[in-house]
Amino acid sequence: MINYSENKINILFITLRSGWGGAPKHIDLIIQNLFSNYNISVAAPIEEPYGTEWLKKLGTENYFKLPHRKFSVLKFFKLRTFVKNNQIQIIHAHGKGAGIYARLLKLLFIPKVKVIFTLHGFHIDAYNLLQKKGYLLLEKSLSILTDLFINVSQGEQNICLENNIYKKSKAKVIYNAIPQIEQHTDKIILRGKLNLPDNQILILSLTRFSYMKNIEATIDIAELFKDDSKYIFVIVGDGEEKQNIENKIREKNLKNILLLGYKNNPHDYINASDIFLSTSRWEGLPYALIEACMYGLPAVVSDVVGNNEVILNDYNGRLFKQDDILLAVTFIKEISEDENLYHRLSINAKKHFLENFAFDKMISSMDQVYKGIIKSD
Repeated sequence: MINYSENKINILFITLRSGWGGAPKHIDLIIQNLFSNYNISVAAPIEEPYGTEWLKKLGTENYFKLPHRKFSVLKFFKLRTFVKNNQIQIIHAHGKGAGIYARLLKLLFIPKVKVIFTLHGFHIDAYNLLQKKGYLLLEKSLSILTDLFINVSQGEQNICLENNIYKKSKAKVIYNAIPQIEQHTDKIILRGKLNLPDNQILILSLTRFSYMKNIEATIDIAELFKDDSKYIFVIVGDGEEKQNIENKIREKNLKNILLLGYKNNPHDYINASDIFLSTSRWEGLPYALIEACMYGLPAVVSDVVGNNEVILNDYNGRLFKQDDILLAVTFIKEISEDENLYHRLSINAKKHFLENFAFDKMISSMDQVYKGIIKSD
């Protein structure tokens, strides 16, 4: 059993991913900054980089291992014991699978526990008609067992409200945010340290290799630049689609793509690049784009929920419809070739970050949520 402080609230975070990605990063930032305020436990897979760090920080008595993106009946019953033994008062679930674990625990075993559910993207367009109906029915049913929904973007909340998932009084929008970091290293020096070319325009995609992120479209865009030696596409990340991505690059025989895998210093790659590119099919509120804004990197991104709240068209970047990669190509060329345009987008990116993604505000909002939901009893 956890050695907890009796004057602190006991919180369990549940996620079915603890590798590289926005939701695990979000949980990690909360844990780092509210660790001293609460008795924190985690139920998650043990993956690099976040899962292993949480296990190290919290210890085995405060960490419950769950399978990656899979519901296990055996683990569910063992998690029930973990929750009871650790006297958990709040379960904060992140992502669809985690939300099922949390709300079934409340329904079947622990009705007094408070359940907070952060969706990190409500992706109903990813399903066929039958799947969509089933998913909507599931979420509407489970919403009764949810004390508070947190949406990471206004667009995400609008979709939930349009589909009658919950009443607005049960939901709150809290933007993802990151601590501001200053970067003073010269771009050319940084490229030398990272072994990147110093005389080409670097188009960066910092992403998880998944269907959602649609890296195939990034490769298709790069292919349209294959005869222009000025441009090089740098893809940093890892994930379940990695083999497919490698195969596609090989089949197209593209020499203008650097596939670098996972890196533990992603900010260096943002600083070394010229333009950020995202071709996602859908998003929650992508941390990588927020980081790009922080460093003043203009972005060319698909016009989907989440992306279009971080990037405002012709203010700090350009938006294109998912299937219009020719427009994305045009935008990349315009931004890279027009110095005045580039400078304006870069200045506005930093301004947009400071005005909308203040880290202290996010942490303060989460702190208020946890304290407020307990006081509501």
